[in-house]
Amino acid sequence: MRIKYLIIVLFIFCFSNNSFPQTQLEMNETANVKFKKADAELNKVYKQLMAILDKNEKQLLIQAEKDWMKFRDSHCKFDSSQYEGGSIQPLIYSTCLEELTRKRIAEIKASIKERAL
Repeated sequence: MRIKYLIIVLFIFCFSNNSFPQTQLEMNETANVKFKKADAELNKVYKQLMAILDKNEKQLLIQAEKDWMKFRDSHCKFDSSQYEGGSIQPLIYSTCLEELTRKRIAEIKASIKERAL
């Protein structure tokens, strides 16, 4: 009975459309959603850092963030350019954006923690 139950669960997992992306389009969309979540988290921690800075530091952070975003976007365009015209290019681009955004989140959280000491 237990084996039968496990087989049924495995069957449902393997053939369910909602379990994980299976087509390139689904993988591209999933990667883009993950990036958007990371970007939303970045905006949240950025606002937290801005709230504890003085006027001069805020201006410096604003410029740093603009420069960082320009770097992130151009780096990821370069990184994905080798797949130009391929269906995997959006996946590579969005994954790169998410990875760099997650690193930036960690940097900003570290700045918040340093300033709280």
